Amino acid sequence: MNLYQGKRRRLRTLACALAVGILLGVAACAGAPHAADRSYRGVVASPSVAPDASPGSSSTASPAPPQGSGTPLAGWVDKPRRFGVTLWGSSSCPAVPTRIEAAGSDRVNITFEQAGDNVCTADLAPTTHEFTVPAGAHTLPLAVTLVDGQGGTMHTFVLE
Repeated sequence: MNLYQGKRRRLRTLACALAVGILLGVAACAGAPHAADRSYRGVVASPSVAPDASPGSSSTASPAPPQGSGTPLAGWVDKPRRFGVTLWGSSSCPAVPTRIEAAGSDRVNITFEQAGDNVCTADLAPTTHEFTVPAGAHTLPLAVTLVDGQGGTMHTFVLE
């Protein structure tokens, strides 16, 4: 093997190692898995509802408050297959849905966690996450419970 071939081989090995390192670094920065089908800035399409006053009850949630109030919202995007949930928080670090599961034929639980360990802006912006109703949840009205990363209930919505 001549000197030129040896340098090419070392250069290729170095390039491959660098590419693998970049891929692993990007995967590590990607954060928690995202359970939503789609996420975007803004509020869920109307009609939407605010959280039920008493989580776990079977009563219908009250109509949604005006946009900009900071109150979480939920509504059908494509009834009865897809729904959206709007949460308010930092626009640079919105809460991320990491898991969605059917908790019964008329109940869905969605686990949310804070995005990343970055410094977050101190603004109050809406972020909407759209979900497909999971298998096993097929009865209307549908109760949608938002759960924090430690398993505590944050909000419950009842979608008619």
